[in-house]
Amino acid sequence: MPKFWRFQNKTVNSAELLLYGDISETSWWGDEVTPKQFADDLAELGPVSEITVRINSGGGDVFAAQAIGNLLEANAAEVTAIIDGLCASAATIVACHCNKVIAAEDGTYMIHPVKMGLLGYYEAHDLQSYVGALNTIRENIVTLYAKKTGREKDEVAAWMDATSWWTSAEAKENGFVDELTGDDGETVVENRDGLLFVNSVNMHLPFDKAPTFVQNSVAAAPAASGFVNKNPGGASGENKEDFDMEIKTVDDLRQAYPDMIAQIEQAAAQAATDTERQRIRDIEDMALPGSEDLTNEAKFEKPVSAEDYAKAAMKRAKTQGSAYLADSKKDAKDANQIRQEPPVNNTADEFMDAIKSVGKKQ
Repeated sequence: MPKFWRFQNKTVNSAELLLYGDISETSWWGDEVTPKQFADDLAELGPVSEITVRINSGGGDVFAAQAIGNLLEANAAEVTAIIDGLCASAATIVACHCNKVIAAEDGTYMIHPVKMGLLGYYEAHDLQSYVGALNTIRENIVTLYAKKTGREKDEVAAWMDATSWWTSAEAKENGFVDELTGDDGETVVENRDGLLFVNSVNMHLPFDKAPTFVQNSVAAAPAASGFVNKNPGGASGENKEDFDMEIKTVDDLRQAYPDMIAQIEQAAAQAATDTERQRIRDIEDMALPGSEDLTNEAKFEKPVSAEDYAKAAMKRAKTQGSAYLADSKKDAKDANQIRQEPPVNNTADEFMDAIKSVGKKQ
């Protein structure tokens, strides 16, 4: 069975559970796989301290809602339900199991009698068994509603039997909602071929059977009604399950996509470290004997790029070479100035004179 839930925006201490659309298209009665999948997904979050359940759902299977609600309630995390648009039918069961319920000011809340779909032919005994099952389910839901609202069970049961549609403010007044948000979220109400759609979710209710204030909201001016259809039917390429969030600052971006921002920051830090290591390695490869002071300064004291270091090293080498050449020329000039005439070889002359004198005596 495909999942109708989605865990997202998981961080070290928090996570979100998205419940947009029907809560299970088929009953969880006797199904051992799907409830286990949800329990496994919840367990994979680990020991988070906060779980936010974002709801925009017309309801669905009561057993699925009860299983989800009880698993969330048993979790050690603080669980907060946020009603982004509609919370109706079985979706209210999930909300009532949460520690706190926050609703958009233009959200919608609905409770109704328990229903059962039957196909086939049944004997009176079978139908009596089904009626007994409906009464048991109804009693469980009434007890949950009474616990959440603090109202008497008879009063809550009367609301259910009457199929009550409320604004978020009315749901808060009746105890189902704890807080209202002051955000600018908009609830999209549509009449699609005679059926009621709220935020692109099929309510499986004829539009003419919807509450008067809901019907009137479609005909009224958006600013007056608080209901706006920004994207009738859903634009191509958009994910209808994603909720709108206006991002204006870096903090908004971090809040909307904490995992992605953390990955980007980690990658940037690693890239900076790799770049710095490569810079130092390149400088060391170009260092010449006798340039230790320049090299250490370039690496640590006054960091420069390897390219700038190479330029500085070449300039210094050129300066040192010119100085050495100038010194060499000066030394050569000084040597020429102090050079004397070679001394006369007196010994040779004396030897020749001696030879000449000997000849004269003879």
